[in-house]
This record gives sequence, structure tokens and C-alpha cells, in this order.
Amino acid sequence: MLINFRRRSSGALFIHPMNPTPRTAILSPGFQETRLVRVFPHGWTEDAARFEPSSIAGPVEQLRRWTKLDLRLRHAVIVFTYGGEVALSDDDRDIFWEAFGVPVFEQYLDRGNELLAVECDAHTGLHLVGDFETLNRGRKGCACGSPNPRLPRRARIAALAELLTGVGAPVVGGRSMGQ
Repeated sequence: MLINFRRRSSGALFIHPMNPTPRTAILSPGFQETRLVRVFPHGWTEDAARFEPSSIAGPVEQLRRWTKLDLRLRHAVIVFTYGGEVALSDDDRDIFWEAFGVPVFEQYLDRGNELLAVECDAHTGLHLVGDFETLNRGRKGCACGSPNPRLPRRARIAALAELLTGVGAPVVGGRSMGQ
């Protein structure tokens, strides 16, 4: 009998916007693998195709390369965006929808791939992730029901930078997001 032990890779924890997490291929390095999430650091490969994901995730530039393939997904495309780099545009969102035929969700990450903000089902902005008790005062709730502060998609980069570097920056994973 052959037992195949998969070594748990180091990297950031990937949080899928859908619960339960569907079979997801992450087309970028720097994430932990699980039973349902596999990392393909070189993008879409034969190994990724054999994995038969129903959802894919990766940076905007990486995902643009795979729109010409005939990938039939069943759940979602998760687009990773980072400060100082190309963000998800409305045109990209339309292209991904047409190419993959599934909803598109944006996730804003730091350089270590730690999740800072997520797009919800309402697709009206990005919700900050972490402890935001002081930032929630006076903010309207989101149609998705999340109590976390939501930043409009268009103004997200400047607003996130301001919130994350300001005094009293939210705490995520035991450290201030402004650090």
C-alpha cells in the first residue's frame, strides 16, 4: 500500500469567499495548500488541469493570461490585488466573467499574501478584515450583512492605505495592519 503524504507548504492562509470552499487552484505562489486548495506557482499547467478546480485564484496579470483557455469553472474567480500594483478594473471584471462564466471576487492582500480586505456578494466594495470596532461607528451596513467597514471599489487603494497606516490601525493576526 502506498500512502502519499502531502507536506504542508508554508505561506499565507487562503480564505475563499464561498463557504464551504470549493476545489480551488491558486495560480500564484505563497499560499498554504489544503485538501481542496492547491497552489500552482507557475500558473495554469497540466497539473492544475488534472486537479479539475471549480474555482481559480490569482493576481490580475496572471488571470488575464488564462482567459484564452477554455476553462469551465463552477464557482468563482478570486482576483488578488496588492497596493502599488494593477488593481481589478471594471473591464477586467467583464473579461473574467465572459471567459470563465462565474462571479468575480477581489481580495486585497499585503506583500506576504495576508488578507486585508475582501469583496462580498453585494460587490459594492471591499470589507476590511480584522478588529474594526472603532472604525465601525457611524458607518452604514452592507447589503451582504457584514459588520466590517466597507470601502467603495473605486476609492479602495487610497482609503485602505490611509486606514492601514493611520493611528489605531486595525489588528489582524496579532499585529497592527499599519505596521
